[in-house]
Amino acid sequence: MKTSRPSSDGYDPGRLLAALRMNLERRSDNGLARSLEVPGQLIQKVRNGEIPVTPELLIRMEEVSGWSARQLRDMMGDRRAKFRFEQVRNSPVGEMISEIYALADAKKAL
Repeated sequence: MKTSRPSSDGYDPGRLLAALRMNLERRSDNGLARSLEVPGQLIQKVRNGEIPVTPELLIRMEEVSGWSARQLRDMMGDRRAKFRFEQVRNSPVGEMISEIYALADAKKAL
């Protein structure tokens, strides 16, 4: 299993996921995914640094945890002044996330 390594600028979404797991008292990333109502594979790919924390996921984290988006972004080391939806939505990442949801829906249908 690949582990998430913080970048030189301190960005590490793994810190955010660990804090959320502790706050929501979940034992695993799958439990966290169920709490956030997202596919477990999405959490795994975010933790491994394969995809970024999307604006939609950040909003869901905010709703479930009660923490502000700024607090959540600070936890993962995101220091940008603005979060641009188009950076994720109009990129190959958006397609990858759509595929993850499609696979999760197909598994539920079985």
